[in-house]
Amino acid sequence: MKVTTVLRYGLRLMIQMGKNYQKEPLSLKLIAKKQKIPIKYAEKIINLLLKAGLVRSVRGKEGGYLLASKPKEIKLLAIFKALDGEVSLVDCVLNPQICKRSKYCEARRLWRLLSENWKKILSTLTLKDLLKGR
Repeated sequence: MKVTTVLRYGLRLMIQMGKNYQKEPLSLKLIAKKQKIPIKYAEKIINLLLKAGLVRSVRGKEGGYLLASKPKEIKLLAIFKALDGEVSLVDCVLNPQICKRSKYCEARRLWRLLSENWKKILSTLTLKDLLKGR
């Protein structure tokens, strides 16, 4: 499984907002600059995070973006789902009907086990854990 650019940049964007938690809103331009994320990617990502309710926007001259919850309450699984959809290593785990071999595939059990454990890990880790360098 290869992690997408949207996911990598999205985590960096969330980390930057986590570093700024309980401070003034940050402009998207500043977040993108600090994390060296192209502004077009940052615009796409912030919309996904807003839609998922992970961040909120503040309008006005001093406006920008803030986390919608405390970093310790934001599970990495929620970030992954917001940016990349349902978490699975291979598509056939979520949608067995897309693969003609799914009924007798010897490897499918392994993919399912790995995907389930990956989800468990992501559901226990939070944004705060990333900020602490855990």
